[in-house]
Amino acid sequence: MKETKTGAYVKAYAPFILVAVIGFIYHLLMKPMGGDDVFFREATDGTTLWAYLGHRYLNWTSRVVSEFVLVNVIQCPILWQIIDFLMFATLPVLIARILGGGRLVNLAAAAAVLLFPFHDMGTAGWVTTTVTHFWPFWGMFYIAMLLKKMASEERIHPAEAVFGVLVAVVTGSHEQYAVIMAVFFVLYGVYLRMQKRKPGNLPVLVPLVLVNVISLAVIAFCPGNAERNKVSIADLPIYAEFGFGEKLYLGLLSIERVFIANADIVFCVVISLWTALVCMKTKDFKKTLISALPLFILFGQTVFRTAYPGLSGLFVMPGQILEWSWNDLSTWIPMVYLAVTVASMIYALYQLFGEDLYAYICVLVLLGCGFGAGMILGFMATIYVSGERVYAPLYGILLMVTLFALNAQKEAVTEKLKTAGGKLAAAGVVLCCLVNVLFITLSV
Repeated sequence: MKETKTGAYVKAYAPFILVAVIGFIYHLLMKPMGGDDVFFREATDGTTLWAYLGHRYLNWTSRVVSEFVLVNVIQCPILWQIIDFLMFATLPVLIARILGGGRLVNLAAAAAVLLFPFHDMGTAGWVTTTVTHFWPFWGMFYIAMLLKKMASEERIHPAEAVFGVLVAVVTGSHEQYAVIMAVFFVLYGVYLRMQKRKPGNLPVLVPLVLVNVISLAVIAFCPGNAERNKVSIADLPIYAEFGFGEKLYLGLLSIERVFIANADIVFCVVISLWTALVCMKTKDFKKTLISALPLFILFGQTVFRTAYPGLSGLFVMPGQILEWSWNDLSTWIPMVYLAVTVASMIYALYQLFGEDLYAYICVLVLLGCGFGAGMILGFMATIYVSGERVYAPLYGILLMVTLFALNAQKEAVTEKLKTAGGKLAAAGVVLCCLVNVLFITLSV
């Protein structure tokens, strides 16, 4: 029987509908006004909004635009729920548009959003954390979508352009995303130079770049960031004694602790897919084995450490330590695992993107931004109170690079999904998404 046009449309966009339904359930169950939400709702009591923002910029944070939005939207939690739901529901659509769409891409984009640890967005209160972390996260993809349209010389609707400037203002208020946006613009400039093209859509591009430059300047010259660090050091006096090496170690250790020692589910899925894609593309056992080294480290951390407690010294579980000895083997083992993991990831990406030097450099730079966003935490005394929400950029970049790799081999992947092995791999990803969805649903 011939498939109707409506049936084909529903089938193609079913993944987006599923994400929207799950997002609706999340936001229906969420209980805002917890944690820092209470503080920000009462932030302007007895003062003006501008006086409050000025005080915050001078004494605490450069995120004045985010806080401007936050202290206004938090007065009406229902408005926040509507906006946040729309962002969650449209995120896979943005990702699919960046990749060019198609049934496989739509499915993969929906899976990536459902796999994302959205429960981290409630760690400082649902309204506070989503406005200051998830909304810029969404904005990062929106700006990427606009740049993709520019690169493809697609028409950008005036409403899209105006909204893009507003999105850039909010996204640029967050330090990590301001830097990532700057990297986007640099990579776009390199692309134009390689193609020997002049930038098109200047009425769109120029305001976006200008907003990003101003955002970086506001962050760089903000006296409040230094003041906040002083307060944090007062609460953690030993941090004042740390030198460059100790701070760098703390930042690297935080990445190893979150993604490797604790066998993060997103990281497990990403590395498993990279390994499978390398195997499909190269059909070479040695190349696949090298790409799979992070999986063996994760296997050791989760299985050997549990089955053989005597090996706990070999598979160290880092904590939020305040002091250590450079002479102890336990200090260096996590760094060895991290170094092997990163080297293996770089190798796997070379196998997947090495034929296109520009694409390979792009994914490496983006991955470096993601890891750098985590590593830089070691240079801030707030590292022990920031929570896992600060790793959202790295999660997003890991998932996006994986989707790029899947899209590059979509024909081979589509054929593989028809086999028993492909169906089993897809079922594993679906199971991980289901567990994450259930966990979030029970957490909200």
